[in-house]
Amino acid sequence: MFVNSTAGLLRIATLLGLKGFAVGSCLFIAGSMVTTSAQFVPALLLASQQKDTKSSSSRSESGRLTPAATSASESKQMNLNPAAALKGSLDTSALSAGSGYKVAALQFSLMSKTAFATQVPFELLTIVASGFLAYHYRSSSLPASIWGKWAAMAGLMTAVFPLTGGMMVPIDHKIARIAGEEPPVEPYEDAPPDREMDRGNTENFIKQWGALNTIRAGLVAAAGGVGLWSLLE
Repeated sequence: MFVNSTAGLLRIATLLGLKGFAVGSCLFIAGSMVTTSAQFVPALLLASQQKDTKSSSSRSESGRLTPAATSASESKQMNLNPAAALKGSLDTSALSAGSGYKVAALQFSLMSKTAFATQVPFELLTIVASGFLAYHYRSSSLPASIWGKWAAMAGLMTAVFPLTGGMMVPIDHKIARIAGEEPPVEPYEDAPPDREMDRGNTENFIKQWGALNTIRAGLVAAAGGVGLWSLLE
């Protein structure tokens, strides 16, 4: 009897832990995505709209065959923050990489890599946890009103991956190429870089990514809402 009661308590505690993790993970991920769209993306757009500084325009450029290399400090230092968008202006240090669009592209690449490392593991674990809960409750012959919510949660979280991989990751690579973090698709031509075109592309790519990230945040928030609804019943 004691063994059965202990096993039952352990089972209940495990299920509660999985529920709490799944819901908490969704809320954490959704909050991170909303913060990115509402605060960091506007700061990046502000930077991408900046014209070249005098120091950057005075640098000699020998053409696309010999582009200037980006230093490690330029590519790894986070110069932008949400306060830039709130103030409506950038600090002088934020333009240390030269062109405003280059700063925005570099900071976007850093943000994208950080988000991938911190969010994707939680997304995968949330799918596993909610999928297991749906399977467990369905196997226990409970009504669909119970296991269906966890299945819906798993489905909403799974939908994040084709949206991210199919529509957002290609934009990540485009911005990374502008930042110099990835090699260009086409070989360099013996001509100076078209900064105005790169600036416009950076701004448009960040806008597209921000809109898709908002949709993605909505999916994750909906998944968390379904899980929270199930917890409160």
